[in-house]
Amino acid sequence: MDVHGIEGWLALPECRVIRQVMTPKQREFHLERRDTFIVCPRWQRCCSRVQDSRPRCLRDFPMLARPVVLWLHLRRFAGAECPHRPWEKREPCGAHVQWTARLYPHVRQEDLPGCPCRALAHRSGLSERTGLRWTCERSQGGRPRKLGRALGIDASSRCTGQRSNPWLVDLDSGKPMATFQGRRAEEVMAWGKSRPPAAREQVAVVVGAMSKTYASAMQQLLGAQGHVSARFPVVQLAVDALDGVWRAGQKQRAPAEAKDLKKRRKRWLQSATQRNVDAWIARDEWRRRFPEWRAGLDWVPHVRTWCERT
Repeated sequence: MDVHGIEGWLALPECRVIRQVMTPKQREFHLERRDTFIVCPRWQRCCSRVQDSRPRCLRDFPMLARPVVLWLHLRRFAGAECPHRPWEKREPCGAHVQWTARLYPHVRQEDLPGCPCRALAHRSGLSERTGLRWTCERSQGGRPRKLGRALGIDASSRCTGQRSNPWLVDLDSGKPMATFQGRRAEEVMAWGKSRPPAAREQVAVVVGAMSKTYASAMQQLLGAQGHVSARFPVVQLAVDALDGVWRAGQKQRAPAEAKDLKKRRKRWLQSATQRNVDAWIARDEWRRRFPEWRAGLDWVPHVRTWCERT
């Protein structure tokens, strides 16, 4: 097949084929955007000199019962009046993807009627697990999931230091409802407004972190429904308050006595089942010697009892 036929079969008019490699196991096509320049998004200046390039691998629709691999070469341009040197984007194929959009429906269409998963995965260049997962997933574009009686919203990240993404969970079933890209109230509100009004009326309570952004978004979406703070931030504030009382009492003691009390801080938050005889004796001694700690010592068991409730 010639280059023009391959470009028509790929259905990517923004790119052109610069090289093709045919091997017994797969077919590789190296692509490059047709544009010879790029407008810098920061300085709004034209850059036409190619400084560097990096390939990105994508799986595509199989050709003649052989897997197809697309190598999209993203170029970095530089200009005489632009110090930024911007990179090209992956608009034709999508950002943060490992396969084209037409490969997913092809695998489902072939596998659902009964095509062997191993043969289909070998022909598409995917693993058997990926083919089985795509087949068992629900069809895209179906009815949205129903909102439950209690919802939970929080943000988490895969690794420490990475940007965290908010997610919404149905607390009754424990299943995730949606994941948002940024921590802005507009994205949460846009997702909530896409749900039917009858579904939003079924929500009785929303449990989330003590964030003003999430609280304002849920108040605008759900109205008078209750917004409850999650257990972790409340416990964290309680522990911080107890530490403040503890440090205030330490400052009033002699340096040697304050250092000894610092080593015994963990006994401050121990439950009744975790204390031994020495801990009980030390606790009664603290109540006698430090009157300012009596209220805190009596408050800790109530906080722990509240935290252990289901």
